[in-house]
Amino acid sequence: MPRRRLLILPSLVALCLLAGACGGSEGGAAAGGGPKVITIDNFSFVPDTLQARVGDTITVENKDPAEHTVTATDKSFDTGRFAAGTKTFTVTRAGRFEFVCDVHPFMTHGFIQVAG
Repeated sequence: MPRRRLLILPSLVALCLLAGACGGSEGGAAAGGGPKVITIDNFSFVPDTLQARVGDTITVENKDPAEHTVTATDKSFDTGRFAAGTKTFTVTRAGRFEFVCDVHPFMTHGFIQVAG
């Protein structure tokens, strides 16, 4: 039995290292890397948390047939209503911004964490 544990341990370490290299569990692009995309699908935001930097452009893709918005609760950004297709906006200041769909208050909300 001790020999089996010795074989499993290196595999677990390798798996943990690979998982860390692939990014965190938030589902958003890391600050400073890759495209920043929020998808609206089945009346949900995916991911519901996104990392960005001041000046980044965020693309919102609506896969639903219904109109939606991505609107900051403090009104610092707003895509306006749009049906299937994409809209973009640029984040202009650092902070943590909650966003909602103004058309569908029952939808889950999300957050964009913006680094300076």
